[in-house]
Amino acid sequence: AGSLGSTIQLIQQMGGKGSFSRYTGSCMAKLHMEQQMTSLNELDTPALLVDFKRMQRNIAEMQAACDRNGVALRPHTKTHKSPDVARLQVAAGARGITVAKVGEAEVMVEAGFDDLFIAYPLIGESKYRRLLPLLERARVAVAADSLEGVEMMSAFFGPLGVTVPVLVEIDTGFRRTGLPNADAAVLLAQALDRAPGLTFEGLMEFSGHSYAACSEEERRMVGHSEASMLLEAAERLSVLGLPVRVISTGSTPSMPFVAETQGVTEVRPGVYVFGDLKQVELGTVRRDECALTVLATVVSTPAPGRYILDSGTKALSSDHYATWTYGELKDYPGAIITRASEEHGIIEGVSLPLRVGDRVEVIPNHACATCSMHDEFYLVEGDTVLDVWPVVGRGKFR
Repeated sequence: AGSLGSTIQLIQQMGGKGSFSRYTGSCMAKLHMEQQMTSLNELDTPALLVDFKRMQRNIAEMQAACDRNGVALRPHTKTHKSPDVARLQVAAGARGITVAKVGEAEVMVEAGFDDLFIAYPLIGESKYRRLLPLLERARVAVAADSLEGVEMMSAFFGPLGVTVPVLVEIDTGFRRTGLPNADAAVLLAQALDRAPGLTFEGLMEFSGHSYAACSEEERRMVGHSEASMLLEAAERLSVLGLPVRVISTGSTPSMPFVAETQGVTEVRPGVYVFGDLKQVELGTVRRDECALTVLATVVSTPAPGRYILDSGTKALSSDHYATWTYGELKDYPGAIITRASEEHGIIEGVSLPLRVGDRVEVIPNHACATCSMHDEFYLVEGDTVLDVWPVVGRGKFR
């Protein structure tokens, strides 16, 4: 599909697949924008841009990789926070979607999605009250990594006669949330199996430590290791008569390797849809595959070799992945934003043919964090703006 119109036509043809048919009506509204296409030169800056063809290719390639390995793709939508992008992912074959918080789940259920996983431990009655009406409209699974969390959820949902699917999280090396080993996971799964209002669905993990891997071989080791920890717990639970229906793993860098491990049932990569400089550094995407950029204007050239952009941390985010840069100019490889304040992106130490008023595109370090800084992104093809898609899930951090 080389244009937005042809993509929507493809979506219509796939309308009978899963629950996607309900989404095509709102997507059709995008066709009207083709009669009102505008140019990048008409946009005010900073502006978040998404290269439509690159995004299409990224979605298709990840889905193809999952299909080859026989695993389900449940993309993490915290990257784009956009029902419009999620619709394209589901149309391509994704089983359902992943979200981080109840607020994101509310946005996606309202948009028509009916198969979600909240990959986060839900703690507190206020969140349970908000989850309750979503369960009437969609299948929503959640994560847990503590007996306290299981008891809280059971105390709320049990008396209501509602059953919530729950995945037990295991820490496979990132040292964030998750139980430390298979022994603890087995005990929590058994407690879940006995808890009124809850049902044990399976096991999950997130291998964020794969972002520290310096080579493909290291990413392969991380991927195989994370899968083996889940499979060990699953085997022990099976012996005890407790089936594990879902074995779910996350992380874009380790995905190709964890997906090839027999027994893994689904993967939850997120940033693959856009790519970013960190993924380029890791070697998981090429630079020319990055679909997300921030359009910025040169507002000052106060000294030789110093260029000031109107995109600071409020446009690019302050997430620099410990590389101490804030992005790189798309058309000038090696031209790095070395310093940034809220409204200023500062490029130093290079000689560029840039003058005040010139406009540049910045490839961000971290696509997820950058997308969260903007209310909308502009879908582009070359220098043409195809449409404006709202970042509906922005700010939904509760």
